[in-house]
Amino acid sequence: MGYIATVRTQGDTLRVRSTPNGEIVDYLSNGSLTYTTGEAIAAAGRTWVSLGAKQWVASDFLVPAPNANGKAKVIAMRTSTTMSGGLRIYQTHLVDGKNQIIKTVRAVSGRANKQTPSDTAGSQAPLPFGVYTFDKPGSVEFAPGEFGGVWSAVTPTFQTQRSGLGIHYDPSALKQDANTGTAGCFATPTIEERETMSQFIRTYKPTHFVVFEG
Repeated sequence: MGYIATVRTQGDTLRVRSTPNGEIVDYLSNGSLTYTTGEAIAAAGRTWVSLGAKQWVASDFLVPAPNANGKAKVIAMRTSTTMSGGLRIYQTHLVDGKNQIIKTVRAVSGRANKQTPSDTAGSQAPLPFGVYTFDKPGSVEFAPGEFGGVWSAVTPTFQTQRSGLGIHYDPSALKQDANTGTAGCFATPTIEERETMSQFIRTYKPTHFVVFEG
C-alpha cells in the first residue's frame, strides 16, 4: 500500500511527470497533500514514486503526512472497467491504521455519459482526483432517496469548485435510468457494499479519502 504525503519544496511547485523524469503533465503546490501508490523507480539520479496512471514525482520532495498516516482511510482507484452503461468502477480499499486492507468494495461517481472528473460545480461529472478529509470521522448519517439511506461528508484538501461531496449508496446504480450514477458524489452500487462501507466507517473512523486514476 502507498501513503498520503505532503509536498515539501522551497516554495515553488512540484512537477508531476508522465514517466519517471519524463514530460511535465501537472504541478503540485508546496504544502499540498497527495497519495503515492507505493510504486517507486530510480531514474536520472532520483527515486520517483507514482501518484497514479502517468503521474510521477521525485520522492525527495514528499514527506509522510503526520495527520493522515497511522489512521484508517478509504483509498479509491478508478479502473477502466465499466458498469450500467458506462460508469467507471472505482476499486475501493478500506484500510485500517496499520495500512492493512480490511475490505474492498466497488463504487461509482458521476453520470454514465459524463465520466471525465471535473472541478466544475454542477457538472454531474465524477469528483476530482485527490485527497479528501472526512468531515465527521466515524459518522454515517441518514440520507433519503438517491442517497440510499447513508451519508458521510468529505471535503477536498485542494482547490476546486466542487462542494457538498460525500460517500453514499446509489440505489439506481444497476437500473440504467436517469438516476443511475451520482451528481458527483461517491457511491457504492449494492446494498451489500453499502453495509460494508458503512460498517468500516463506523468501526475504524477513517480520517482521509483518496481518489486516483489506476
